[in-house]
Amino acid sequence: MPKSRLYFRNFARGLLTRLAPTLFVIMPCQAHAAAATFTATANQPLSFGTLVVSGSGSRTIAPDGTSTSTGILPLGDSISGPAQFTMTYTHASGLFLFYFLQIQVTMPSANSVTINGVQGTISNFTTDLPGMASLQPGQTGTATVTNCFSPTCTIVFHVGGTLNVTSGNQGAQLVFPLQLVATVTQVLG
Repeated sequence: MPKSRLYFRNFARGLLTRLAPTLFVIMPCQAHAAAATFTATANQPLSFGTLVVSGSGSRTIAPDGTSTSTGILPLGDSISGPAQFTMTYTHASGLFLFYFLQIQVTMPSANSVTINGVQGTISNFTTDLPGMASLQPGQTGTATVTNCFSPTCTIVFHVGGTLNVTSGNQGAQLVFPLQLVATVTQVLG
C-alpha cells in the first residue's frame, strides 16, 4: 500500500476519534434540556366577612377588594376580600426570549350552600386577569399575559363575586370552595 493512502487512512481514523467525543458531549445536553413548567396556586379564598341579614341581601367583593352591600350589614372588623391566585410559567431552558402567554381558565360550577336555614349562592365572578374581566361558572375564558421578560413569568390575579343570602332565624358560616382550572394554551414569541 502506498504511503499516501496509509497516511490518509490514519489521518481519517484520528479525525473520527477526535470528533466522536465532541458529538457525544453535545448530543446529551440537547436531549436533557428542561421542559417548560406551569403551576397555579390558590393563595387566599374569596371572603365576604361576617354579615347580618334580615330576610335576604347581597354583598359584592370586587377584584380590587372594594365591597358593596344591599340588605346586609357587615359585622365589626370582619375580614373580606377577593380570592387570590398565582400562576407561574417557566420557559424551557435554552429558549429564553421575550414572550406572551395565552392561558385558558375555567371555573367549574359554584354550588349553593344551605346551613341552619341560611342559604347562599355566589354569582357574577369578576377578575383582574388581563383580557378576562368576568368568569362565570362553566365558562372558559382566555387571558393573554404580556411582558414576560425572564425565563420565569409570574402572574398574580384576583377573583371577586357577589354573595346572595336568604336567612332564617339563625346564623351560619357559609363556605364556598372556589376552584379554577388553568392551562397554558400557547406561548407566543
